[in-house]
Amino acid sequence: MPHSISTSRALRVRAGTTAAAAALALTACGGSGGDDPVTPVTPAPATVTLSGEVAVNGTLKNVVVCLDRNANAVCDAGEPASAPTAADGKYTLTYDPAVVTDAATARLIAPVRAGDPSAASTAIDSTHPTVAVAASDYVLSRPAGSGGAINPLTTLVQAGVAAGMTEAVARENVALQLAIAAAKVDAYQDDPATTNDQLPDTARTAALVVEAMLENKVPLVVGDQKAALTASSTLASLSYGSASDFYLQTLDRSAKAAGTAGSETTDARSGKVAGVARPDGGSADALYRTAYLGANGWNYCSRSVAIQSTAGNPSRSVSCGVRTTVGFTTGTSVADQAMSDLVTRWQTLASNTINVGVSTAGLVGALGNSKFPAGAEEQVRTNLVLSSDITIDNVWTRGLPQDRNTLEAVVARYPASAVALPGPGGSLSMGITTGALRNLRVAFGAATSATAGAAQFYECDLNADQSVASNCAATATGTYAMETVNGQRILRFSGQPATPAVNYDVVYAQVDWGGGNQWVYRAHAIKPGLQARMSTASRLNATAWGAMKAQLGL
Repeated sequence: MPHSISTSRALRVRAGTTAAAAALALTACGGSGGDDPVTPVTPAPATVTLSGEVAVNGTLKNVVVCLDRNANAVCDAGEPASAPTAADGKYTLTYDPAVVTDAATARLIAPVRAGDPSAASTAIDSTHPTVAVAASDYVLSRPAGSGGAINPLTTLVQAGVAAGMTEAVARENVALQLAIAAAKVDAYQDDPATTNDQLPDTARTAALVVEAMLENKVPLVVGDQKAALTASSTLASLSYGSASDFYLQTLDRSAKAAGTAGSETTDARSGKVAGVARPDGGSADALYRTAYLGANGWNYCSRSVAIQSTAGNPSRSVSCGVRTTVGFTTGTSVADQAMSDLVTRWQTLASNTINVGVSTAGLVGALGNSKFPAGAEEQVRTNLVLSSDITIDNVWTRGLPQDRNTLEAVVARYPASAVALPGPGGSLSMGITTGALRNLRVAFGAATSATAGAAQFYECDLNADQSVASNCAATATGTYAMETVNGQRILRFSGQPATPAVNYDVVYAQVDWGGGNQWVYRAHAIKPGLQARMSTASRLNATAWGAMKAQLGL
């Protein structure tokens, strides 16, 4: 918002004439009366006051705001500064424009300090008042020329300004980049609370993603959303045994002329099994097997459904028309590194996407001693899922037999009275629980209505390849309920044991594909919390992937 200006002026007025002099003036023949002349007065210099609020999730305490006159991201002596903010995050600083002649070009900064939460210099967020807001120091900023809000989103705008954009253009691009209203850049504190358990798709949540980048020293980039784009291909996933036995997924961005916002990317997949090309659909080894439940019903994902993305870092994407994510990418050069060394190193990473869980011998052998060329990068994409979607991860293998193609038929098929412990017979699988070799199962008890009733849960051991359950025992009791979500029927459960090994809750979905083709599938409803919705994935940029692809002959 525009800065406020306070002014003070001292006016000196000369004392009036004496009574005697006044009498003489009145009796003088032909004389005329009048005041003595006023002595000119020079106004005292005007002072300029800048004020606003510092925030991340909530407002920040213990933060000093200053005019960064020398652009070194430090509040130095001689730079106008505020007192440390209180819990409300409010700051005020004043300067004399006759002295601070460069104020119009100096950005406002708010250094955020990590440390002991009891220390007066440690920044504290009002949403978590007992802990430091950050694990490492960083600087929030606001473009020069005005006071007002200072937060991660204004800091992103400043990154655009520093890269050569006008503030107005940077703000427009940030709004498009994060899919938020432009006014939210300065004022998102009225958005619903963002917590570790609730991550609404708001400007407030977007601000936390930017804050994570600042804390982890990831450069902020404001993308020119309407600029032209060239085509590129990034490696997203690879499982390679040989040239006749592999699975490959790339993200192929389409070229785009200038003038329209956003970009389109094809989720491109290919592969072979024993030398035979895998089909796009229609079988258990199909390349595309996922469906998402969106506002308009079930969306089957394929190469024809483009991923819609924004430019810059951070950025947003919508996959399969449903799954919405916001995240950022960190790139590191791998030029002149051996490709086989990268494959081996990635096996130790939680973000690994090459030969996950399978031998690397064939791949390492095929790569030989080849090295990455100049410009090659490995990238780690950190993503936060914002949509509360329900997913069928494999429409070819997750369907129940056709005698159970309605939710009512499923409930009737698995009565708790028919379960034969310690085996799994008579119970329905709900995936894994505390680990890869522990299986959660359910059976149904007495109905309380036509669409709800009691549920009995069981936990079993699994063999090494997760194909056989045994040693089952009854655990918790809970309930089931049939619901309608976006016009589709879903069977949900409550009261089941915790499932920390996965980021979803199992539900069952009744899907009618048309033409009498109806199934009930085991599906996944993503959990609401940060731990479930945050993920990382290693990728290779176009240069690195192009070189590896050529070496493998793919």
